[in-house]
Amino acid sequence: MQYDFDVIVVGGGAGGGAFAYACARAGKSVLLLERGDRRFAGAGAQDEKATLMDKGPFDDREVDVNGTPRRLYMGGILGGGTSVYGGALLRPSDQDFQPGRYYGRRIPRAIWDWPISYGDLEPYYDEAERLYGVAGCADDDFGPLGKPAGGFGGEPLPLHPLNERIVAANRRRGLRPFRLPLAIDGSRCLRCGVCAGYVCPTGARGSSVALLESAVARGHSLQVRTQVEAERLVKEPGTGSTLLAVIDRTTGRRLHYRARRYALAAGAIGSPLLLERSGAVHPLIGRNYMLHIAAIVAGVFPQATDAGSSFVKQLGFTDYYFGTKRHRHKMGIVQSLPVPGPLMTAKVAPFLPAPVRQFLRERVLPMAGMIEDLPDPANRVTLGPDGGLRLTHRYSRYDRMRRRRMAPAVARILKRAGAVYCISRGYSAHDHVAHQCGTLRFGADPAHAVLDPDCRMHSDPSVFVVDGSFMPTSLGVGPGLTIMANALRVAAKVTAEL
Repeated sequence: MQYDFDVIVVGGGAGGGAFAYACARAGKSVLLLERGDRRFAGAGAQDEKATLMDKGPFDDREVDVNGTPRRLYMGGILGGGTSVYGGALLRPSDQDFQPGRYYGRRIPRAIWDWPISYGDLEPYYDEAERLYGVAGCADDDFGPLGKPAGGFGGEPLPLHPLNERIVAANRRRGLRPFRLPLAIDGSRCLRCGVCAGYVCPTGARGSSVALLESAVARGHSLQVRTQVEAERLVKEPGTGSTLLAVIDRTTGRRLHYRARRYALAAGAIGSPLLLERSGAVHPLIGRNYMLHIAAIVAGVFPQATDAGSSFVKQLGFTDYYFGTKRHRHKMGIVQSLPVPGPLMTAKVAPFLPAPVRQFLRERVLPMAGMIEDLPDPANRVTLGPDGGLRLTHRYSRYDRMRRRRMAPAVARILKRAGAVYCISRGYSAHDHVAHQCGTLRFGADPAHAVLDPDCRMHSDPSVFVVDGSFMPTSLGVGPGLTIMANALRVAAKVTAEL
């Protein structure tokens, strides 16, 4: 049988980029298809209106979210989320892989334990950190989180003066602040006040785009085609082999490609919808969509902080990862956030006069407590009657309770450093979908998982999934590094059998 490629990858984000790179490096012929453009071709990379208001680098599809049409803040160019993320790449705790220890009957018995352990992913965490250029301080106390035994490959950016105050004040109270591991090259970083949500103007932030470009530059057999949408996987009459039907979005031309293996990496929304369009049948396809619930607290300081014009997303805390002294419920990480720009501030606080918003922007520092939301089969992505994308998601009472418990702890972190007032908001706007996962979970039992432990579809041995869809639970940290590491793990399995 003639194959066009050894491997075809659908999606060039964290999982797809890492997977394609690893397969090409191993000598396999690889085609990566990206629905979006190669890069954001709009106004300047740091233009708030073009980037965040008009959503230039984000997915251009309209999604029905709980009955309301929205355009999501979901990476829509080559690199996916890695082209617009803030660069924080954290290892989870080894205990995140045994969620049944903390949630018991709140989650199905079938997912009390992941089918792989932290130890299975550890060498691939090492590799992902190296490939994406993660810099950090290995001497910091990460609490229950994993960190590289051999240290990080680069030094973190110098702490902003306000962050130095936060570290000192909270260490005196017994907390363990640490510098976030960031995929940022300090020699090229401009220390912008904007970072997360924007395309990096210098390429200092590690992305899948840089990884793919390095594979091509080294002469590996990798082709990257943008503005190509994967429509469905189809069975070829007579042979029974799997083909991928695609459409070129610039010309409207339809094509079929044949590969030995396919890797879906279109995201926790895109990958299950591709399988649904392909006629795949499993009761869990598209279900258990997860999205961290955040307790966002903005500390207001008496003097201007310069945080709005400098890079401040630098700190993390794991002191409440497994709960507070009064509320022993597993929660997640606390980390600092950038100060939102004037247009985004106006969007979330239109009731305030512009001078008041500017006054606050000059004096605030936001932090977020991210809570590990639990899987719920009612939270799902599916195709609407007209073939459009439909997302149904609501946080549980338990998720919302933990957010309420986390918010005061985050406020105390800021007040110890001098914040005179804290503005707390339980932020859960569904157009911000960073950290989405869970819609095609993996597991050993086909009755309770769409994918096997190697992320191969139980129903089609030629199809793998390497984005965040594979995750049974959402972890207490952002899933980016785990998606990258798992993609490298799966690539090793795939290349070994080709």
